Amino acid sequence: MIDPDNTTVKVGTDRKIVEFVKDIPQDDWNKVADNRNIYLSLGYLSALESALNDKMQFRYAISYSDTGEPVLIAVYQLVVFVDKRRQYSGVLCNLSYHIHKKIADVFTINVLVCGNVFCDGENGFLSRVITDDEAMDEVAAITESLKKEPSIKGKSSITLFKEFWPDSTSYSDRLKNLQYRDFMVDVNMVLNYHESWCTLDDYLASMKTKFRTRAKSVFSKSKVLSIKDFTVEDIEQNSERIELLFGNVLEKSDFSFGQLNARAFVNFKRNLKDDFSFRGAWLNDELVGFSTALFNGTVIEANFVGLDYEFNKEYSVYQRFLYDYVEQGLNRKMKELHLGRTAELVKSQIGALPTNMKLYAKHRKSVSNLLLRPIIQSISPSEFELRIPFKENFK
Repeated sequence: MIDPDNTTVKVGTDRKIVEFVKDIPQDDWNKVADNRNIYLSLGYLSALESALNDKMQFRYAISYSDTGEPVLIAVYQLVVFVDKRRQYSGVLCNLSYHIHKKIADVFTINVLVCGNVFCDGENGFLSRVITDDEAMDEVAAITESLKKEPSIKGKSSITLFKEFWPDSTSYSDRLKNLQYRDFMVDVNMVLNYHESWCTLDDYLASMKTKFRTRAKSVFSKSKVLSIKDFTVEDIEQNSERIELLFGNVLEKSDFSFGQLNARAFVNFKRNLKDDFSFRGAWLNDELVGFSTALFNGTVIEANFVGLDYEFNKEYSVYQRFLYDYVEQGLNRKMKELHLGRTAELVKSQIGALPTNMKLYAKHRKSVSNLLLRPIIQSISPSEFELRIPFKENFK
């Protein structure tokens, strides 16, 4: 989170919090960001805000040292948590009067998030020349200040920090001293690229026969598909179909924190160029699936897929995209592929391993915060059978 050349200074009392990317002091922001996380780049943030500012609120914060140097940046999203299966609605009803909707099989509640609900990982803040502990304390202080804003106080009941890798919990656990409750959801599936892999054939050759045969089956079933990179114009021209395919996948989820649209994908491609991958799978003249990914330093982050389930099984569209992610990372000489949550079994079959990530939640009222306990205790990573596809002597 902090930069490696850490020469500790003191965090001052000066902060700047704005609602729009255009109002961010760019030089100060970039001095802290230093191209270390694409999700905290102004190009990414402006693309997201432009697409969704009519659906959700954003806040951007910069903290300064006692000598006026920018030392920390943080991003917040005020979003609507949608529990489509009403797994937690009974308890949530007791937590807040700020319920957005509770009808049929849909329950929603407003949440203030430090981080990014559209990706996994530590994408809420970055710091420089201060310690990790100081950075965590400062972000917590910014959050408390934000929660007092009239436009947020009247809408948000729960505050969420998402989400931290195991190596970061030594400082993120400081939030528990402020009555935040920690919990884990489904694991992030991560594939580490082996130094001997130069091509997809190298990768496949390292697999046990069973899994290599399975991969070849996927390629055989999907050989009729034409997978192509999309330009800005391609995304625009196929936006209606893209949103339909994306909606098919989202419909299967139990809950969500908001929904991207084709306009966001257009903006990402326009602003991030080759660091944003949008790939479409064509069957004859019909778009039957798409995948997106971000190249974030030495990591390729698989973000979203859209599928036509009428064709998915017969042509192994989804699994073909997984191998395509592997190949994209090889071509760009990445070190890791982050495949995110869900479909853990299938992702383990291509070599990804599970990594637990920790989140922290807190209700704005102390009594109601106690009622979070049954929700938190009921949330845990899904169980699945881990597959190890690589040969026993492959390390």
